[in-house]
Amino acid sequence: MASVLLVDDHALYREGLRELFAKWEDFEVAGEASDGLEAVAKCSANPPDLVIMDVKMPVMDGIEACGAIRRDHPETIVVMLSLYAERERVLSAITAGAQGYLLKSMYARQLHDRLRSVMAGGAALSEDVAAICLDAIRSSRFAMPVMEEGTRRALGLLTEHEEELLRLVAIGASNREIGERLYIGESTVKKQLSALMVKLGLKNRVQAATFALRAGLAD
Repeated sequence: MASVLLVDDHALYREGLRELFAKWEDFEVAGEASDGLEAVAKCSANPPDLVIMDVKMPVMDGIEACGAIRRDHPETIVVMLSLYAERERVLSAITAGAQGYLLKSMYARQLHDRLRSVMAGGAALSEDVAAICLDAIRSSRFAMPVMEEGTRRALGLLTEHEEELLRLVAIGASNREIGERLYIGESTVKKQLSALMVKLGLKNRVQAATFALRAGLAD
């Protein structure tokens, strides 16, 4: 069961999410926060498996808090939850390390499915958000730590196994699917991907997929 921290400045919305999570056997709400600064403090005291966080909040917004949480607790997954798919906020959140960006307009069943996917090693993106990310990748305006001119040099540091890991991430394979193809366990996949992202200076699977595409490892 995955522990969850709910972060939103509207108490009524947090209450609704808490009641929703109580119906799901694979998630457990471990705490709540009303702003980004409180979320960072609670993660420092007791890092959860998953943080569901609003984007626009007082004191510290969700994007800044996401960056701080992912920097100090790289194993904690952060999924942003917002009313709108605003291009700049979406790309800023992904750059900060968010592994998902979902819209509050989605149905409960969709939310559950996306969160289960991200916990299995996938990315949790609403359709509108996914379209923004794809467009940004195609237009080469997506801010990545590994810049275009350094891609070839970074590629030369990779083993064949690491290249295959990146290729599988780029085609959307989950950790389970990657493990089945490479004959290793899911936990091993997770550890290897984490080490690979550190090696390349990447923060999440979206950036890893972008790197793979730019390096010609996947179409």
